[in-house]
Amino acid sequence: MGNRGPSLSDRTAEQLRAWIIERAMVDGDKLPPEHELIESLGISRTVLREAVAGMRARGELTSRRGSGVFVAQSYSVPPLRLHPADLASVPDVLQDLEIRSAVEIEAASLAARRRNEAHLQAIGATLRAQEAAQSREEASAADFAFHRAVANATGNPRFAQFLDGIGPSAIPRSRLSATAQTPEQEAAYLAMLLGEHRAIARAIEQGDAAFARDAMRQHLSGSARRYQQAGKEAESL
Repeated sequence: MGNRGPSLSDRTAEQLRAWIIERAMVDGDKLPPEHELIESLGISRTVLREAVAGMRARGELTSRRGSGVFVAQSYSVPPLRLHPADLASVPDVLQDLEIRSAVEIEAASLAARRRNEAHLQAIGATLRAQEAAQSREEASAADFAFHRAVANATGNPRFAQFLDGIGPSAIPRSRLSATAQTPEQEAAYLAMLLGEHRAIARAIEQGDAAFARDAMRQHLSGSARRYQQAGKEAESL
């Protein structure tokens, strides 16, 4: 059975977000009447109401009885939201890794130039957590925490916000079938990833921006190759 993509209401919510951003609406601005949005977005009343309900639940919109619907947060750029179903297919995960590479390679370089002792301790803690992980879920969580710690070490909160927008489920290993490898293969795979993370951490600790950039590039490009290969093997089963 094929993977289900985002629902119509989810796609409508993305469309409405883009509409809000295009008009530079901010927290507290009132949306136009329902019939105007239906006409502007080319959607049905039912789908619009479902999308608005979902955005209210996420804190993006708020309703005031008798007054209408209002924007509840300000967007400077479109929020990056990946649906779990999007991450289940190999092409989508590879596209996500391309985006991450564009951002995280430079983040590693900045981290090497700007890190302080607290940043280094936080990165080290994620490596120890990865080494001590007893399950794929724990390893994936530690993996994401490592990348987020590197992002924090840039001193620019936008990098961590970018990763938060993607979320931990973007770690490719969390999308692979646990039955695809033997315990020995899994252990070797995790050890290899830990070694790549340590290389990045060592470059950041040494303040070597070029080394950090190259180590992150090799890590993410390697993840893409490994995930692509895993997808081919899964298709052949």
